[in-house]
Amino acid sequence: MPLYAGVCETNITPPLGVWMAGYAFRPTGCTLVHDELHARAVVFNDGRRAVAILAMDLIALPADLVQRIREGIASEVGLEPSAIMLNCSHTHGGPNLGVYTAMGSPDPAYVDVLVRKLVGMTRQAAETMKPAVLSYGRAAVQICVNRRQTDPSSGHTILGLNFAGPVAPYVDVLGVALPSGGAFALLFSHACHGTTLGGDNLRITADYCGYAADYVRSESEGGLTPLFLQGCGGNINPYRRGTYISAAHNGRTLGQAAIHAWENATPLYDDEPLTFEERVVDLPLMAPRAVEAIDAEMAEWEKKLADEKAAGSMGAILHAEGMLTYCRKERELAASGQTCFTMPFPIQVLSVGGVRFIGLPAEVFVQYSLDFDAQTDQSVFPLGCTNGALNYLPTAAD
Repeated sequence: MPLYAGVCETNITPPLGVWMAGYAFRPTGCTLVHDELHARAVVFNDGRRAVAILAMDLIALPADLVQRIREGIASEVGLEPSAIMLNCSHTHGGPNLGVYTAMGSPDPAYVDVLVRKLVGMTRQAAETMKPAVLSYGRAAVQICVNRRQTDPSSGHTILGLNFAGPVAPYVDVLGVALPSGGAFALLFSHACHGTTLGGDNLRITADYCGYAADYVRSESEGGLTPLFLQGCGGNINPYRRGTYISAAHNGRTLGQAAIHAWENATPLYDDEPLTFEERVVDLPLMAPRAVEAIDAEMAEWEKKLADEKAAGSMGAILHAEGMLTYCRKERELAASGQTCFTMPFPIQVLSVGGVRFIGLPAEVFVQYSLDFDAQTDQSVFPLGCTNGALNYLPTAAD
C-alpha cells in the first residue's frame, strides 16, 4: 500500500532566565543562547493508519506534559494518542520542564507556547503529505564511553570513564524520500547523554545533538529535515567533553556517520502496514529505607537548607529543597505499610516500513538497546527519554 509522509520543524528556544535542567547547583537561570533549540515532526500515513514521531531538543517531558501534548495533537490532527511518539534529545543545556525538581521550576508561559508550537508543527506536517519511500541503514560511530566506573579505593560505582563497559557504537538511520529520489527527512539515532557541556554552562544549547542535525542538513541536498532521536544512553557520556568545540566535534562525527549510513541504506518494502501499540507494565521498585534512616537524612537536609539560605546560593537551595521533597515522598511510602512497590511504565512500539521504534520513558541503560538488537531480526530503534522520563532504568546487574 502506498505510504505518505510529511515533515515540519519549529524553534523552541526558551527565553533568557528560565531554569535549566540536567545539572544541580546552577546559580541562576540561563544567561545566553549559544545555539537555538528545535523540534521536528514526521507524520506517516498509509491510508489506514497514521503515526507521528516528534524529535525535540529538550532534556525530558514530565508525564502530565506528555498527556497534554498528545491530547493536543490528537485533537488537531486526528491521531490516536498511542500513535504519537515524543522523543527528547536529553540535552542538559535546555529548559527545566518539571522532571527534575532539584533544579528549579518550569516557566508556565514557556510551556504553554511549547505545547502550541508542537501541536501546530505536527498539524502542518500532517497537512503537507507527499508520497514516500523508506530506507534503513547503520554505520559504525563512537563518540561516547560508558560512565559507570568502579572506584578502586572504595569499590563503589562512580561517574567516570569505563572503557570496558558496554556502548552502542553505531548510528541507525531511516531515510524518507520521494519515489523520484529526492530525500526530505532523515531520522537518525544514537545512544549518548547530551552532556558535552557541563554544569558550569548557563547558555542554552542543543549540545552535540544539534550540531549533528545541522551537519546532516548542510551535507544533504534539497532541504532535508534531520530528526535526531535519543537512544538508550542512560549510562553513556560523550568522551570529549567540556567545550563547545568538543560538542561541535561530537556532532560532526555523528553527522558524518549518519550520512554514511544513509548513503548505504537498504530500501524497505512498501507493503508493510503502519502499526502502533502501547502497553503499561508495572516496574518493580526497591523498597524504601526504614523510617528512622529517612528521618535522619531529612534532618541533615533541613540543616543544609537553612545553611544554604543563609549563604544565599540559589542553586544549592534548590538542590536541598529537591532532596527534602524526595525524602518526604520516600518516608510516605515507608510509612504506608506496603510490601510491594511498583511504578506504571508505558512501552510504545511504532512500526514504520517494518522498522520498529521502541519508546521507553526513562534514561535507559545501553544494555537494553544491545539486547533488543541481538534478540530480533528486524531493524529496531530503541529510544529512551521517550513519552516521559521516570529517572533511570538500569539492568538488574547494574
